Amino acid sequence: MKVLYIIWEAFATEDVQQEMVRRGYEVDHHRVSRKENTDSNQRIEQELIKKMSEKEYDFVFSWNFLPVVSIACNVCRIPYAAWIYDSPLRALWHCTVVSPYNYIFIFDKADYLELKRKGIDTIYYLPLAASVDRYDTYEMDEEIEEAYAIPISFIGSIYTENKFTLYRGLNWLDDYTRGYVDGVMMAQKKVYGSLIMEDMLTPDIMEKLEEIYGGEEDSDDKLPYKKYIGQVVLPRYITAMERQEVLAMLSERYPCHLYTHRKTPALPHVINRGTAANLKEACYIFRCSKINLNITLRSIRTGIPLRAFEIMGSGGFLLTNFQEDYLDYFEPGVDFAYYDSYADLLEKTEYYLTHEDERKEVARNGYEKVKKYHTYKNRFDTMIETMGLKEKE
Repeated sequence: MKVLYIIWEAFATEDVQQEMVRRGYEVDHHRVSRKENTDSNQRIEQELIKKMSEKEYDFVFSWNFLPVVSIACNVCRIPYAAWIYDSPLRALWHCTVVSPYNYIFIFDKADYLELKRKGIDTIYYLPLAASVDRYDTYEMDEEIEEAYAIPISFIGSIYTENKFTLYRGLNWLDDYTRGYVDGVMMAQKKVYGSLIMEDMLTPDIMEKLEEIYGGEEDSDDKLPYKKYIGQVVLPRYITAMERQEVLAMLSERYPCHLYTHRKTPALPHVINRGTAANLKEACYIFRCSKINLNITLRSIRTGIPLRAFEIMGSGGFLLTNFQEDYLDYFEPGVDFAYYDSYADLLEKTEYYLTHEDERKEVARNGYEKVKKYHTYKNRFDTMIETMGLKEKE
């Protein structure tokens, strides 16, 4: 099977590449920079159309949905498989989403159902995956176990990096509006597995927010502006608060290691290890930590983040905030554990740190389930079947 893989700075690029190689695909690449406009870009469109016209591809693949790729695939009548791992992804409100050659696989069921109810029939629900075969090649020894054996770890951004500055505009609001928005966010913090903020933003409040962030742009991207504030800007602010609060709370009681890009002077008890050096080190961290935290970015409404699959697929114990989609595939207390409040988090942290055999059994169950049902092979089997393509035996 001949595939054109659109490469850009995306998670799990290597894992998808390896799965295509394992399946015996003939893969060509076309690199696109994150800095380029992928909604409307005639140069990229023409490059892709030229490349597709020179070779008979069975399908084109990319992480996330890129409208310029959809346009080129529509011109050349080639199936386009786009696997979404961001939520919400603004490009899913672009006019090209309805192209008949699109096969858009969305990992967050809430996003999928919302678009499906709008009559868009080019979308499909498909969770993310883990590269268990790769993880299994990483051998352990006593030195590695000693280096990474810690009670609690978290790998991820704490959303204080300079690129996450949108929510800082809230500081420019008047006292009443800022107080209202703070109240909305405090209410959201207590609700796991659902976003309620968008419905709580009144017209008057939205008018004030538009003065800070600007109104809707005149483009083919029709993501409602209220949704942009309620599902992009404010959730990142909540996530920044929540990750710092959770890490501060746990680190005052237990050794807690953080792997992130930025220094964290506001978390004096957290042991900041910098970023995980590579994919192998991340796997060692997941395996050797007694508890691997997942604190989901709040814009992900119900979906299972990639980090959770990687933790379980590495054989690590996962303790995560509640997300509804887990219950479709995993059993709480058997394959993983979730919390629905800070009090619940403290209780379950204490429990699993003091019940080692049970914790190891849960980690083992999660690993076996991911290995059997949630690998890149499983997901590509589903994609190929959905697109109606046939692979050579």
